Amino acid sequence: MGSAGPVSRQPGVFDLGLQVADAHQRRGIGLALARHAASHALSRGAHTLSAYAEASNLPMLGLLRRLGHPTEFREAAHLDVRVPLPRPVSPARRHPPRPRPGGDPSAVHHAAGEGPDQP
Repeated sequence: MGSAGPVSRQPGVFDLGLQVADAHQRRGIGLALARHAASHALSRGAHTLSAYAEASNLPMLGLLRRLGHPTEFREAAHLDVRVPLPRPVSPARRHPPRPRPGGDPSAVHHAAGEGPDQP
């Protein structure tokens, strides 16, 4: 089970909750759920995932580290972990401009709808 939402009410921060039955852990299920939750959070405008875990919960902490480069804040026997979410790439940046065939090598050709020098 996975969930992500603006529980803490901090703008742009979605709290992440994960639970995988003991018999099904260590199979990538938690990571898949966390990645799906991160995608959901991004689509709703979040820039950070937050998770609260016991400092001794090494599998969960490892999973969070695989999502990105977390910042961890210790609170006694627990950690408040913040994982910055990657910014989505704009459609214009997904496909770099291509050189215009047969023309000036410094000229750039954009696919339809990509840039100012479209036909």
